[in-house]
Amino acid sequence: MFKYLLAKNEDIPHGASAVYWGFSAIVWFVIGTGLGSFNAAKLAFPDFVTGYEFLAFGHMRQVHVHAVIFGWISMAFGMAMMYITPALGNTRLWSEKLGLWNAFLWNIGLSLGLTVLWAGMTSGREYSDFPWFIDLYIITFMVVPLGINVWMTIINRRTQGIYTTNWFFAAATFMLAIVFTVGNLPEFFHLTGLTEAYLTWWFAHNVLGLWITPVAAAIAYYTIPKVTGNPLYSHRIGHLHFWSVVVFYSTPAAHHLMSAPLPEWLKSFASVEGVLILVPAIAFVSNILLTMQGKWNMFVENIEVRFTVTGCLMAIPLNMQGGFQQTRAINWYIHGTGWIVAHAHLALLGFSTFLEAAAVYLGLQSMMRRKLYSLTLANIHFWLLLIGFTTYWVSMTIAGLIQGAGKIYEVPYIDVVIAEHPYMIARWIGGTLVFIGNCFWLYNMWMTAREGTEVPQGRMPHELAYER
Repeated sequence: MFKYLLAKNEDIPHGASAVYWGFSAIVWFVIGTGLGSFNAAKLAFPDFVTGYEFLAFGHMRQVHVHAVIFGWISMAFGMAMMYITPALGNTRLWSEKLGLWNAFLWNIGLSLGLTVLWAGMTSGREYSDFPWFIDLYIITFMVVPLGINVWMTIINRRTQGIYTTNWFFAAATFMLAIVFTVGNLPEFFHLTGLTEAYLTWWFAHNVLGLWITPVAAAIAYYTIPKVTGNPLYSHRIGHLHFWSVVVFYSTPAAHHLMSAPLPEWLKSFASVEGVLILVPAIAFVSNILLTMQGKWNMFVENIEVRFTVTGCLMAIPLNMQGGFQQTRAINWYIHGTGWIVAHAHLALLGFSTFLEAAAVYLGLQSMMRRKLYSLTLANIHFWLLLIGFTTYWVSMTIAGLIQGAGKIYEVPYIDVVIAEHPYMIARWIGGTLVFIGNCFWLYNMWMTAREGTEVPQGRMPHELAYER
């Protein structure tokens, strides 16, 4: 890939940037989940690796979170945009060279950001922990170039309309630039106190609501019709999904600060609007599942469909939790407990990750024109990811309920720690299974690039999956 960085745009093969983004995403996923497993071990076994400041949980957790969000998830999104956007516009990517440089600078910037976090240089604001100069780098060299390539590709499309997926891609890249700029204002202008707290959670909420959730859903709108051959069940429902995300998900985010001295009307408004995220959620899930009509056999037979439908089904508990846990009646009980950690992983490691994995599987095979090296390894990856995630999610949800009860009934802290210890061990086991599965995935895709059977013109890689 590096040899194309200085090549002319017309000399760069179609899909080169998508492949670069895709492999980068998998590598970051291995790193991020490896760090997660290490951190979980420190919670399950408090004497595990002590005495080293740079390996302390407080340092490692931030690196883990940002490696997953801005490494795995965001680079998988970048990969999907590099090959899906032009495919839906019946055109080529506006600039493969910009795509390659964008991925290169993304890796450089993220590596630098994680290094300074690891060294202890942090803003101290959860989910926006990077110091201000890293924030500026991300906006200038990572987010804006990605948006320019997506927007220009859509503008230069050869189709009359814009398919639902590209609506989401164009809007989400624009919103990410806005969210990153506004959400990090406390860094740029030294805002403190309640203003800093509010903008911190406005950023955290909208990175999920206006970047991760809509782009993951947009991928499913492409993957299922493309692989099954069925047209999308309803474009109107897709548009309902898009506009209801814009209206209901871009909440003031005050529901994250229910106990803070914010205006009561603002917290109530955020809670009510938060419940209304069920509108886009129901629209998305129903549209995808109805698109599967007559092709449910592919849920068993096809790895991309299995990942996508599983991720889609996870949107149901995700949005049921998200819609109601921000109401005052529930929030007072689970706030500040492991329940929230479990919910966050349901969004990032469950719903979102399964949809992105499908896009990376499909995209790498399509762009490299190579049949998957091992379907067995892909199945192992799926089941390790599913079992590992479910173990993690269930154990942390139970631990959160224990912590909530301990908080409300004023149980001594050490008794709560003892009661939740088995679930901390289960958390570590689940996270480790995910990490091992991702190592299999990296090997499988590397071997696909090196030794995968070439896919003949006119055929799709998934059509050859079961041919020997």
